Amino acid sequence: TQAVNGMEGLKELKASLFDLVLCDFLMPVMDGLDCIQQYRQWESVNRPFFKQYIIGMSAHASDKDMELGFNRGMNGFRSKPLTFKDIEGLKKTDEFKR
Repeated sequence: TQAVNGMEGLKELKASLFDLVLCDFLMPVMDGLDCIQQYRQWESVNRPFFKQYIIGMSAHASDKDMELGFNRGMNGFRSKPLTFKDIEGLKKTDEFKR
């Protein structure tokens, strides 16, 4: 599933469960940070049995941006561009295996 902006991403997150979500920090309409914060608030009420695994990604994020991402509910961060090897590595982490 692919969303072209943060509002669509939020809608997709609410509609389905995913093995892994990659969320760009910078998106039109609603940025990734707001998307994830709103989703985590919704998730805590409407889907408390499941915590979606979400990785933030950006080509230009600083340490401060990564901290903001973690504070908004992202599980991790990766710099763009991501490769299939990067994604395979994410799937092997203990947190992802939960």
